[in-house]
Amino acid sequence: MTRPTVSVLLPVRNGARFLAEALESITAQTLREIEILLIDDGSTDASLAIANELARRDPRLIVLRQEQLGIVGALNAGIQAARGEYLARMDADDVAEPSRFETQVAFLAANPNCVVIGSDVEIIDEEGQYLGGGAYPRRHADIERALLLGSHKCLLHPTVIMRTEAVRAIGGYRADTYPSEDFDLWLRLSEIGEMANIGEPLLRYRRHRDAVCVRERRRQISMVSHLLDAARRRRGMSPLRWRSRSAGSSSPAATYHFDCASVALRAGKRLAALRHAGASIASEPLWMKPYAALAACALPTRFLAGIYSWVSAF
Repeated sequence: MTRPTVSVLLPVRNGARFLAEALESITAQTLREIEILLIDDGSTDASLAIANELARRDPRLIVLRQEQLGIVGALNAGIQAARGEYLARMDADDVAEPSRFETQVAFLAANPNCVVIGSDVEIIDEEGQYLGGGAYPRRHADIERALLLGSHKCLLHPTVIMRTEAVRAIGGYRADTYPSEDFDLWLRLSEIGEMANIGEPLLRYRRHRDAVCVRERRRQISMVSHLLDAARRRRGMSPLRWRSRSAGSSSPAATYHFDCASVALRAGKRLAALRHAGASIASEPLWMKPYAALAACALPTRFLAGIYSWVSAF
């Protein structure tokens, strides 16, 4: 059997709502020499049926099943099974642009010192409506600087393609770093190679209320602080005087809608910001942040991008 160029790691648990669209965007890639390792983590919805149906039509899709070991267990099972030279991450709720894999593999082939390549994104909401763009630093030095300051604006997990050999060399993902297993992986990969981002949106990144970054935000903030201190010590650097940003509302629905409103404000999408700020208030009327976003929508368009930072930090 011919070795695939890229092994796609796609963990899923109860992701039926968006899974078919995500899988279709992978099977439509211009780079055809791929295998899709869908690791079902004990789904109780139609996820497994959707995956099995597509696997019958496309032999590149391989369905692996495990009993709720979590995303880290699913990713490591995929890494163990992967035959490709490169590992591509993909989530069950996102949509890859057709040239994504081809573009990223070409970059890695031309830059042998690079071990992980991400990209910019277009951000969409649960309904697939465009909210705005997400840009990430291009060069390794800027990405590493952002990492060591604890910034999430360095690499976006579902955009990356990594060298399989490099990921295996550092032991893959570590279960005790959940829900910041990706941040931990970047810190360790940065110690053995270079990182980069392509300055064009190769993924439509979906915000939704069931996302880990919404459900586990407080725990993520705490874990990033712990991982960051350890990484800085390994480099002979002093720990940061950590100042965590507000973890936000206790309601996933309110947090989701506020996040969408914030992205839309940054992009100058006034109607989308109004809609999501209003929905956030309806979900949790006593939370003040969405009221600030709603008020910001009344400002002239030229101020919307600038007010985004103030609203987010409020």
